[in-house]
Amino acid sequence: MSGKPAARLTDPTTCPLPGHGTNPIASGSPDVFFNGLAAARVSDKCTCGQTLNGGFSSTVFINGLNAMTLDSTTSHGGVVIGGSGNVIIGSSHTPAPFIAPLPIIGQPLVEFKAVSAGNGEPIAQQDYEIETAEGRIIKGQTNAEGMTQSVVTLQPDLAVVRWTV
Repeated sequence: MSGKPAARLTDPTTCPLPGHGTNPIASGSPDVFFNGLAAARVSDKCTCGQTLNGGFSSTVFINGLNAMTLDSTTSHGGVVIGGSGNVIIGSSHTPAPFIAPLPIIGQPLVEFKAVSAGNGEPIAQQDYEIETAEGRIIKGQTNAEGMTQSVVTLQPDLAVVRWTV
């Protein structure tokens, strides 16, 4: 195992001070839970008053505080002796290989280009109306390349453009 079990509220700690013995972690994160128990962080307290303060994770932070694990130490010289059975906190990072997502197949689009009949150059800022087969009418103006906006339609071959003045 490359990590250690995460420490949580109620996990046991040892305390070497006379009369303290074994006692549970008494505070933890208000909004991060492992197995239904609050995650223990550096500066959280135990029931004997000791503070979790050493042997913490250098890579995992909970509410801006280092996460505590099995074998983390306390201000009285104690040690965390219990932790989660299935939440393991490690100190190294092995990134997964990047796999590019598949392209999203969208709905059919239609667009038109306005060109000069005389020289074939694009006509910028030409007013237009596109009517789709569904009856929608989209008004706009061509861009610098003479292109209309792309319009979603279920039947792109039935769309009609009207160049307006």
